[in-house]
Amino acid sequence: MYSLEEVYQQAEDDQVATSLNGKGYESVMIYGIKIIRDNYTGQVQILNTMIGGDYYSNITEKDYETFLEKGWRYGVYVLSLSNYRTKLDSIERKIQKELTGRKSKKQLGILKTKRKQVLSKYSQLNYKLNQVK
Repeated sequence: MYSLEEVYQQAEDDQVATSLNGKGYESVMIYGIKIIRDNYTGQVQILNTMIGGDYYSNITEKDYETFLEKGWRYGVYVLSLSNYRTKLDSIERKIQKELTGRKSKKQLGILKTKRKQVLSKYSQLNYKLNQVK
């Protein structure tokens, strides 16, 4: 079991992750997951940049538990895979809508290309998760 500060330290030590520091905070980001530590209060929070539109969303309590139990990299992989599954579901719905609606070959081609790209990223990340286990 880790503390949020230990998870932040793991993120900071991660060679692949990108440091994004600003006024009054330090942060690290990888695969659309951002962890922030406030310089004044020392508070650490984890954000999911793949959902929430213009504003990043705090992760759920269940996601926090994953990070605290398994650590930074494992938590990032699990949350990112969930984001990719959500994207795939959305793409599949759009493909079905296109097949029953306008039937635009150009739009279907674009959606199928997107699906292929997301599936490729999903597979690569799933492989990395299995290496961490």
